Amino acid sequence: MDHIRTNVFDENKRLREQLEYKEKQASEWQKKYYELLNELKKTQALLRQFLNENTPSSKLLKPRGKPLGGNGGNKKDPKNVDRIIKAKLDKRCHRCGKIILRKNIDTRLRYVYDAILKAVVIEVEEEFYPCDCGEFCIGKHPDIPQRGMIGYNLQTLFTELKFNFSGSYANISKFFDNVTNGKINFTPKAINDCISGIAEKLELSYDEIENQLKNENYAHSDETSWPVNGVLWYLWMFVTAKFVFIKIQNSRARKVLIEIFGEDYHGGIISDCYKVYDNFAEWYQKCWAHLLRKAKFESEKYPRKNIVKFYEQLKSLHKEMTDFLKENPSKDLRIEKKKEFEKKLNEITNYRHWCKEAQSIVDNRLKAYRNHWLTAIEIEGISLDNNLCERKIRGSIGWRKMLGGHRTREGAKHYAIIETHRQTWRHNGKYPYNELLNFLKNKTPCLPTQTFNFVH
Repeated sequence: MDHIRTNVFDENKRLREQLEYKEKQASEWQKKYYELLNELKKTQALLRQFLNENTPSSKLLKPRGKPLGGNGGNKKDPKNVDRIIKAKLDKRCHRCGKIILRKNIDTRLRYVYDAILKAVVIEVEEEFYPCDCGEFCIGKHPDIPQRGMIGYNLQTLFTELKFNFSGSYANISKFFDNVTNGKINFTPKAINDCISGIAEKLELSYDEIENQLKNENYAHSDETSWPVNGVLWYLWMFVTAKFVFIKIQNSRARKVLIEIFGEDYHGGIISDCYKVYDNFAEWYQKCWAHLLRKAKFESEKYPRKNIVKFYEQLKSLHKEMTDFLKENPSKDLRIEKKKEFEKKLNEITNYRHWCKEAQSIVDNRLKAYRNHWLTAIEIEGISLDNNLCERKIRGSIGWRKMLGGHRTREGAKHYAIIETHRQTWRHNGKYPYNELLNFLKNKTPCLPTQTFNFVH
């Protein structure tokens, strides 16, 4: 009997120890579970910074290159050629060694495109005269700058390499030293001073563009972060029918808009739903690309909820409106169709059984900006999205990624001045390289509605 009782006590002890071990093990696993859960939340938060509803489609992971079955690229034959070369055959076939008879030879034409970067050193014999009035008069020639040893073509090429390829001054210096066998060898500081000088010459024109903006009928607007000496600043971009204007400021607030457009702007703003634009312009067109991107992002996260149906309805309405605008409709037809599209959008907005994800978009976007989604239907010349500005501002992102913004406020200002002109020229169908070269030689930036000349 004592033996049985002892076994019972031992068994209870063993079971108790086993239970304690299981509880300890469960506690450890629970602790690990919460640690992994926290790590997952941190990873998701980090991933959301780079992949969210505001991520443009061009940044999403997708196969590179042309799609399968795409046609091959080809160039049309040039109208003019600069050089004619005859490529002659050897006397024998390079494979079998058989003699090639001249009477059996045929010819064909093909075109090769090439460019020559040639270093040119110009010796300038300048006339000068110290006048009795104290002026030191110096002779002029249209092909050379009045001061300095960097010619107009080289100044333009330095600028294009810096702005089009986001090259550092050190790399530009090495590049020219390499391709010219040391014949052109300027220090990074000299190249920096050269480009700064160009910005200073363009500053008057830059100020004139800023003054012209408030007279424009509308402006696409966007902004992006832009470090200046390690401090968070913002690059603002405004695109009108004539101009592309860039301003780099240490603010993302409404005061930037007021400084540029004034307190009483009578035009329209095409933008996303950033609140700084609220109650500023006379009319608005909010960006459908942002709206659809947000709805699609949420529908992919919750494929079993009716956010999917919400996204499909918005997408269908957007396509219908886009197809309508492609037809270049008359003003009367625009007004009539706007009423029809308003009815369809209201049906989507007022549906009472959307899931909370869809309802959040309805409340914070569709209802908050109720009268700003169909303006492009009524007003000719504007689009339903802000893609025009987003594509152009994307051209500056390479600079930020490669060079990290700017180290000085002066550098940021010079970038805004030069890039404003380069993008404005391109916006008007011109070539920035040729336009800048023309400005340096002829002292005029050739901008739309430009009526004044500049004196260096």
